[in-house]
Amino acid sequence: MPREVDAEQRLADIAAATIRVARSAGSHAVTIRSVAKELGGSTTLVTNYLPSRAALILNALDRGRDRWQVALDESLAKAALADRFAVVIEWSLTTGPDEPVLRALILEIVANADREPDLRTALHRESSAYQQLLVEEARGAGYLEPEHVAGLAYLLVRGSYVASAEDPARWDEAQLREVIHATLAAQPRTRVDADPNAHQRTT
Repeated sequence: MPREVDAEQRLADIAAATIRVARSAGSHAVTIRSVAKELGGSTTLVTNYLPSRAALILNALDRGRDRWQVALDESLAKAALADRFAVVIEWSLTTGPDEPVLRALILEIVANADREPDLRTALHRESSAYQQLLVEEARGAGYLEPEHVAGLAYLLVRGSYVASAEDPARWDEAQLREVIHATLAAQPRTRVDADPNAHQRTT
């Protein structure tokens, strides 16, 4: 009798292997074959669950995003309304062991969006949701022009992924935080209770 396979566990194992391949050889090296090799099996070990390279990348990002969302929800639950925008920015810039690899995979999606319809759709969906979150929290923080500030924040955060990939020594996490928080804190607000230094209390 064949052994029953836990599909969720197998997808988690594939995601972990995807991250290991990307960390050791770069995001461009992530293929069905390389991930299957990392898992110690044939390509069917992957294709039985994920039929394409796009699905492989999205599986790793989805699981990383689930973890990020839990961390964000916990931080927002403890924050005052005026502080929540800074909390979202801090969350966006926080780097754990897997974050640089996952951000490199996001850049891989950007690079291949024209050739991979599934990646393009996923990129648009994730980007739209993140921008909407920024707009909502910028309004709550009392910014005079919340849509403008949200757009600025989006460009700063997304740009930080590129900058840190291009020159990690120059644009380390501390430098990125300083520039981005200072730029956003300088934007005018309509409420005196909005605290531009909230990120310093929530970290």
